[in-house]
Amino acid sequence: MPTVIYKTLSGRARTGMSLWGAIRCLTLGEMLQGSAELAAVVSLLVAATIWFITWVKPNPGIHVSAAIYTYERGFILEGTTKTTLSHMQNLLSDCTIWRRPPVLPKSSVKIIEVQAWILSKYLLENASGQAITHIRMAIASPLLNQFTELSATLNVQAKGSVESRAKDGLRMYVISIDALAPNASAMVTLQTPINDTMRHALYDEHHTFRIPTAFLSADQLWNVGLTVAQISDSTMAVLETDMHSGEKSISMADKVESWNLDPSDPALLEEDVSYRLLPTTPNCPVETDRERGEFGSQNK
Repeated sequence: MPTVIYKTLSGRARTGMSLWGAIRCLTLGEMLQGSAELAAVVSLLVAATIWFITWVKPNPGIHVSAAIYTYERGFILEGTTKTTLSHMQNLLSDCTIWRRPPVLPKSSVKIIEVQAWILSKYLLENASGQAITHIRMAIASPLLNQFTELSATLNVQAKGSVESRAKDGLRMYVISIDALAPNASAMVTLQTPINDTMRHALYDEHHTFRIPTAFLSADQLWNVGLTVAQISDSTMAVLETDMHSGEKSISMADKVESWNLDPSDPALLEEDVSYRLLPTTPNCPVETDRERGEFGSQNK
């Protein structure tokens, strides 16, 4: 019973007034104050109940780790020879994983058809013995936008969309996965083109990039903030080989191809766009055996 009403009724009962008579004599102010106290008590009980359910609800063990790269691809024209050009950087570590060819020819060459993307790769691991269904992972990152394309390993059905949070309007990229089987893993890749705006944000504003904030919910989970670990480059290379990231996804495996063009091929007239190549960064340090762990080595 609210404190103000209890004290009022107790005081009047000591004067010999009956309980019903004391209740009938309550003023409007006393009843309103009592109602406010009652509402506060009910709210506290509801909050405590929600906290208790959250605390005891069995959350399956799901772990999320990530890596973020920039990937650049184009072609080198040297005479009538056309050779692929590719370059991958670890955006979080600000270093070059590989560049193919390692050094651009110093002779008269043209760089043509250059394109670049940001690759945000997320590994989801279900460490529990039950399937996790209707997974939603929301990621708040300036590296994701309406042009971002999503691909995933073949063992899951995944979709992506840009949504705004109702409470503050913050734009987030939301990944929806139908189900993740018990003791299974899946990888999703978010591929965002690097346009002039993104290029300015990446290289002209001198940001230090970190793994973005992410939130996860599912039928078996409450909406929780995630602690996302960083995946090493060698681990990512092995994971992509083992998990088959899918044809749409740009992977860490790449090779140099070269062929001779006919003298009349229109590609020989392409404009030189070497000025659009991404800035270079130092090579990433070679990982030690301890850092590689069970995943083995990766040639850089």
